[in-house]
Formats: sequence, structure tokens, C-alpha cells
Amino acid sequence: MLSWEIPALDEALGGLKKHSFVLIHEADPRARGKEILFHIMREKLRAGNLVGYFNISYPIHALMKAFEVSGIDARKYLREGNLAIIDTFGSFYDIISDLEGVWYLRGSLSADVLPAKYVEVVEAHKRAWAERGMFEGRELYGFAMDMSDYIDMLGGELETLRYLEISAEIRANAKAYREYPKGTNFWLWGRKGSPRILTSVYRRATYVLRVRSELSGSKVVRYLEVLKAPGMGTEIERFTYHFENGVPILEIV
Repeated sequence: MLSWEIPALDEALGGLKKHSFVLIHEADPRARGKEILFHIMREKLRAGNLVGYFNISYPIHALMKAFEVSGIDARKYLREGNLAIIDTFGSFYDIISDLEGVWYLRGSLSADVLPAKYVEVVEAHKRAWAERGMFEGRELYGFAMDMSDYIDMLGGELETLRYLEISAEIRANAKAYREYPKGTNFWLWGRKGSPRILTSVYRRATYVLRVRSELSGSKVVRYLEVLKAPGMGTEIERFTYHFENGVPILEIV
């Protein structure tokens, strides 16, 4: 079992099952779910692991600033090779940088062809990691944020569902996942709507964590709920949480 990098989750769930797909559903921005994901990513990189980050939501300069605010020295990790960024946002909107370790997708990026182009890039970077001997003694993690932005990028709900279906089929048989080590993946979904897509993503996930917030007078109270986990019974694990120096601190309810 791997660590969640959040002690309360490690204790409640017995750690994180390797090669899992984790969905963090951010019900509202005030819940700061993205910061939880950045915290996990920061700690995985600090431990020397390999990270592939799928940038869906930000221009690259804004993403680099978000990394900096979150305590992630992205330029260092890109230079050393531990971090690879697949810049989907820049690929769609033609905002291209010359940063080392940042990959772009060329040509048409419809729901039909995007999954295959992702697989090509993942295979190319995994090949580079393998040639440098970087898999040895390291775990591999993938992070994608924010999945709900595909709805706008791909032109609607039906095309996004089509992308998810095609992507799952291609990954199941691709060399990138058959001949190279597989990772443990974290996706963030940050939009309230599109229940059909959420149902599809929930179904695929090994773990589903929902984060939400509410106002209690002038105070923001944040909740994390474990909706799905291996071996989970009928009881939902619920926590309140706050941040201390960028670290989420959970307390069971």
C-alpha cells in the first residue's frame, strides 16, 4: 500500500492501493480541493517519485505560479526529469513554451483522436524515463486537473463522454501501459453539473473523495467524504479539514 500523504486517510483507509485511480470531486471552489491534490503531488515529488501532470485548466505560466505557491519547484523537477507535464491547455489554445519536460499535442484534438495522442506522449516520456533508469526504486503517479474543463474543450457533454470511453479502451491495450510501469492516478473534477459524466468517472474510480464547504456564521467549514474505496462498507468516512502551511489537516467526524 502507498501513502496518501495525509495521515488521517492512511489510518482510515489502510493506505492507498497501488495502481488505483483516485477521483477528488471538488463540489465548490471554497473547498480548496486543488490544494489537496497539489499537496499530495508535492510530497510525492519530494520523496523522489516520478510524476506525470496533465495540465487541462491553466496557461503554462499560471500553472507554474500555482506550483510555486504550493511549494513545488516545478522547474527543478522538470530539469531533473522527475516531473513531466502534458500541456493540454497549451495544445488546445496554442500557448507553447520552451520549458524542458513539457509535452504538447499536435494537430486535431477531437474526442476521437485525443486519447491516442495522449498515449503517444506518455509512451515517449516513459521510454525516456526507462532509458535513464529512473523507474528503479521509484513509484509513478499521474495527476489530471481539472477534468471538468474537457466539457468546454471538447464541445460538450456527449463528446466528453465519448473521449472517456475511447480513452479507457486505448489505454487497456497500449504499449505505454503494457510494457512500462503503470502509475497511481489522481483526477480532480471541479464542476457541479454534468451528472452523466460524473457517473461515468465515478464508475471508473477506485477511490472517490468529495470535498465541499459551508459557511457557519463568518467561518468556512470544509468537509471531506470518502464515497468509494476498496472493501468499504455502508458507512461513509467523513472528516472536517483545514490547512496549515499548505498541508491539509483532517479530523474525523
